[in-house]
Amino acid sequence: MLGKKFIYQNIRVNNKRHEVLFDFILETDEKTYEFTESLILPIPLPENDSVNKILRALHLALGISYYKTTLPPEIEHAYDMDESEAQFWNLVFTSGLGEFLYKNSLSADMIAKFVDQSGMIHIGNENIAKLEENALLGIGGGKDSIVAGELLKDLQIKTTGFVLATGENRGQTLSVSETMGVDLLAVERRIDPKLLELNKIPGTYNGHVPISLIFALVGCMLAIANGSKYVIVANEASASIPDLDYNGMQVNHQWSKSIEFEKLFQDYVHVNISKELDYFSIIRQLSSVGVAKIFSKYPKYFEVFTSDNSLFKINQAEREHPRWSKTSSKSLSSYILMAPWLTDEELDLIFGHQYLDDEALSGLFYDLLGAGEPVLDCVGTPEELRICVSLLAYQGRLKKLVIEATDKNLLVDDVGSAIDVALKLNSQHEIPENISNKLQSILEEKLKS
Repeated sequence: MLGKKFIYQNIRVNNKRHEVLFDFILETDEKTYEFTESLILPIPLPENDSVNKILRALHLALGISYYKTTLPPEIEHAYDMDESEAQFWNLVFTSGLGEFLYKNSLSADMIAKFVDQSGMIHIGNENIAKLEENALLGIGGGKDSIVAGELLKDLQIKTTGFVLATGENRGQTLSVSETMGVDLLAVERRIDPKLLELNKIPGTYNGHVPISLIFALVGCMLAIANGSKYVIVANEASASIPDLDYNGMQVNHQWSKSIEFEKLFQDYVHVNISKELDYFSIIRQLSSVGVAKIFSKYPKYFEVFTSDNSLFKINQAEREHPRWSKTSSKSLSSYILMAPWLTDEELDLIFGHQYLDDEALSGLFYDLLGAGEPVLDCVGTPEELRICVSLLAYQGRLKKLVIEATDKNLLVDDVGSAIDVALKLNSQHEIPENISNKLQSILEEKLKS
């Protein structure tokens, strides 16, 4: 099946502004497909120009899932777009689909280009309500967003949580937000079921999309609706490190969580949506090792959090464990990152499985440590995971896979120096100055103890 043209058709707001529908058309050499994706909102959208601009951007972002099925050489939309914004969306489509291109052995040249054009301009009420210096925090149910939430408490910033749920499945976010003591705004995403059917047809493409871009735009939309100035996510420094090189481009599974994306998106928001909104990661200065060490200080979350995607499977019967999967790269990575900072009893309480004594995981273990195939997932870097395994060996906690890593010379030479580097705060971040100075002191204190 060959794609011919992808059309961004329409946006509709229904149900007293609690539902937004996004329409797309995909033309192929075999037939034309019409898709509608919808977002069900917990609070009504105000009627103003900033919201209209966010919906326009969401339309463009959500379309990626439908566009990538056949990669049509032409994209059509009716929006006014200058050259700078066209460059932004072209980068999103190429870098955001980097892993997709790699896994499907495709060239970036196949992706259609946005160009500057005259078109429709949404005009609404310019006088939006003043945004308070409150935070809207993305909560995924994992250790990263938990650390972010606890840091916001330390900073005494009033916080509301939000989540983008496929269907009604919120994973562990509700339990985590209740434990954290924050209200949760859940947006329900309804993907057009025709997309799932199209994905099964031979000749169509499947793969990873920059989902964190959609998450960021949903956060901006909710922030305008509830009057919050800060849209905060929990992406650590390690998310910026590419996984591999492919056809001259760096492929990063977490590109839309990287500092490169964060800077681009912050600029995009200020220019194209509102200068009042600030989007940033509050844990950007931390490595995955630093996040794990700080998280270990919050035992109240041990029995409610998860960093495993299996929880979000629609079919409940496919879940191996209420919160963890025995074969998941994310579960194994989380176990390794947290093991040096917790007792074996605490690890058993959290995971219910002794991952580093499970020899069936040795292949995945070596992949994670960089001694095999690159692991394209939201996991610790090979360097971070080697440091944690080395620290376990130094502590005398010689699990079976730790012994194997020792025998294969996969440990770091100077674990003390390596830990010091891993716990050093990264200087690259987009945190506003009025927050960063106090945050720096808080992080330094937490990493010392």
